[in-house]
Amino acid sequence: MNLSLSKTGDYVVRAALSLARTHSRTGYRKIREVAAQMDLPLRYTPQILGMLAKAGLAESRAGRDGGYRLTRDPADISLLEVVEAAEGELRVGRCTLSGGPCHWEEMCALHPAWEDATQAFRETLEAASLADVANVDRRLEAGTEAISETAHRLARLSRPERPD
Repeated sequence: MNLSLSKTGDYVVRAALSLARTHSRTGYRKIREVAAQMDLPLRYTPQILGMLAKAGLAESRAGRDGGYRLTRDPADISLLEVVEAAEGELRVGRCTLSGGPCHWEEMCALHPAWEDATQAFRETLEAASLADVANVDRRLEAGTEAISETAHRLARLSRPERPD
């Protein structure tokens, strides 16, 4: 099962991270600055930042000194809020068994365990602030963050090649 963000979710988290990294400075970030820093498609970045604004996480201002900035301190914005700004509410949207042996009209036998797992996932994202993510990003950039053995790139490199 893949728990990765959609492309839009990825872009929204990156844009929020860009705004978080410069939050302590006064002023607004230009769309082109956010796009360049986070390697976002320039033509799509206004829509990405607009999703953050629609969720109440960012605000925009027109004009020469305008751009986007966070509406709250990054420490007060959860990663869950950022993810849901792009992906919508994280919830179980259909029967987990997808038409399998579901004998009950209201729910299947897997529902309680799946709902518990979903809630744990939501709580983990809720506990992580945008400031936490920005701090890890700074340490990664500086080379001072320990890389987990389960990191996606390391895991991919350590898998043996499968014969065709």
